[in-house]
Amino acid sequence: MGTKSSKIGPMEYVTYGMGNFASQLSWTMVTTYLAVFYTDVFGLSAGSVAVLFLIAKVWSGVSDPLMGALMERTHTRFGRFRPYIVIGAPLLVLFTVLTFTVPGFGSKGKLIYAYITYIGLGMSYTISNVPYLALPAVMTTDSKKINRLNTAQMMGMVFGMILLNLVTLPLVNLFGGGDMGVGYQRTASVFALIALPIFWMCAWKCKETVQVHKEDQVSLKESAKLIVQNKNLMMVVLYTVLNMAGMLGRIGVAVYFYLYVVKNFTFITIFMMMQMLVGALIMPFSPKVMEHFGKKKTIYFSGLVQALGLIMMVFGPYMNIPYLFLCHIVYGLGYIAGPCGSCMIVDAVDDGDLKTGVRTDGTAFSLNGLGGLIGTALGGALGIAIIGWYGYVAGQEITEQVKTGIIIATNVMPAIIFVLSLIPVACYKLKESDMPEIREKLRIRNEQRDLERMK
Repeated sequence: MGTKSSKIGPMEYVTYGMGNFASQLSWTMVTTYLAVFYTDVFGLSAGSVAVLFLIAKVWSGVSDPLMGALMERTHTRFGRFRPYIVIGAPLLVLFTVLTFTVPGFGSKGKLIYAYITYIGLGMSYTISNVPYLALPAVMTTDSKKINRLNTAQMMGMVFGMILLNLVTLPLVNLFGGGDMGVGYQRTASVFALIALPIFWMCAWKCKETVQVHKEDQVSLKESAKLIVQNKNLMMVVLYTVLNMAGMLGRIGVAVYFYLYVVKNFTFITIFMMMQMLVGALIMPFSPKVMEHFGKKKTIYFSGLVQALGLIMMVFGPYMNIPYLFLCHIVYGLGYIAGPCGSCMIVDAVDDGDLKTGVRTDGTAFSLNGLGGLIGTALGGALGIAIIGWYGYVAGQEITEQVKTGIIIATNVMPAIIFVLSLIPVACYKLKESDMPEIREKLRIRNEQRDLERMK
């Protein structure tokens, strides 16, 4: 492994952050609108959609780690990761358009088409986004720059989610002219045309400076063994599982809370986006906060303040709109820790590299991505299960018991999960103060290896 010098300035931060903005032009549309598209426009039953989503997530559990292993064993003059962004981006935008297209098939043909396009979409997302998220680990060895790069990609994600939630349905109605199928397809096509050049710009500008030589690599089996033995890395993955279960699990059931407990249709969209808006405002301060307090303390603050915001909703006046705004502002402050997980993975990878002589950055980020998928699935399933347990049935009366279940699923359950997510963080033993020395030792070792190869 070697390290080349490369300047990282404002343009690189902006370009890297825009990569996640481009990603959301596909993925936020999918996560927010695909279920209703499949049932109300495409014509699939809810049960068929549920099975499709489950099978696709199981396949992601296989494909994501394989993608990480493939990246680590790729060697080109453009780097290990960037070529996959170039290849994966057009596949991602193509499958996004195909997924939101209604074919002229019968019911069985439509179902087969949905499986092919949605699983193809997931694989395209893996090809383009696993290497994208791993880029900071190979763009620089400077901790501050790594923090800023991960903050930039989180900000790109938040702005992308906000934009998609604001404009998607209006565009569907505008382009469709009454035909929702046409509206979804054309909207997906517009987003694709915007996303593709952004992806390619990101791949062009974000140079890989940390290089790994073939002779420094080990077998796939040995690489997996080293990943599991990296306890700090595994604690970050567990934190990701729990954090995503709390955050996205809440998003999956929050609309029930606003519809049936708050009973205010006017502010539903605003409340669904409120935490993201707060996050967009405070996330630029994340690098300074991490550098001053450390990543672990930043996560402690985040988890506790998010739990506080949710508990305030449990015991507060549900229909008092100003009070709910306050609760969502408190909850949104937790977004300050958004970049911490990715930054801690880079630290754990560098520490593992120094101890073992093997760099497992691709597999580490793919494993963390898989943890996010598992957490999303668990949180969503748990929230729906709680509401069903308390007697919710679509179209039937919302009793006080059902309201209690909705409140628990939307606020109590994720608050508990956010607090539990702090346990693996406490078990993460890598000290912030040790990282400069670790990276300096890596630099010296890599220079020695390069000199030996030149002899």
